[in-house]
Amino acid sequence: PEQIKAEKRRQIPYHQHINLDLLDACHLISAMFLEVPNIAAAASNADENSRRYRVISRSFRKYQDMYDRQIFTGPPEQTRDYVMTATKALMKGDWKRCSDLLGSLEVWDLVAGEDAAAEIRTMLVDKIKQTGLRTYLLAFSSQYDSLSHDQLCQMFEMEKNEVHSVVSKMMINRDLVASWDQPTGTIVMRRVEPSALQILALQFADK
Repeated sequence: PEQIKAEKRRQIPYHQHINLDLLDACHLISAMFLEVPNIAAAASNADENSRRYRVISRSFRKYQDMYDRQIFTGPPEQTRDYVMTATKALMKGDWKRCSDLLGSLEVWDLVAGEDAAAEIRTMLVDKIKQTGLRTYLLAFSSQYDSLSHDQLCQMFEMEKNEVHSVVSKMMINRDLVASWDQPTGTIVMRRVEPSALQILALQFADK
């Protein structure tokens, strides 16, 4: 028994041990920030080439499918349940509920360092706001002709510069077909319908 104890100490030194719950939370939340806008973009551009919106995290998608198939979903208990419930809220644009769920995780208290948990929670809220804004625009932009810059700032409690930066990046990456109208402070949506030749080319590329 003494030899086994000594061998275990050598294999996993105590100072290098990472709590598995913390590791799972970090992985799933990181995957959520990547996948939620990706899912929203794929859903809103179903007729376009699906290769652009390929799956980034297969394990996250698997957990999400399992969570969606559940007939009855009670209050979250495990870390994974918290992240999946937060994902559902974020996909609807409810960033406040998402940040409340993720901020209430006890695993952040396991991170070493003074005020580390508070810093992580602050950073999470900022990231959730940005991801929520991107997801909202990708999912619901087709229902708008124009969007007010000030209204977006109020909805997501972000500074004007932050909203401008996120939206401009989306325009540059062609995720959002729109343009800024500076005098009125609005985002004007552009309806770009593919031509018959483009539709045929996309169908041919899929096959």
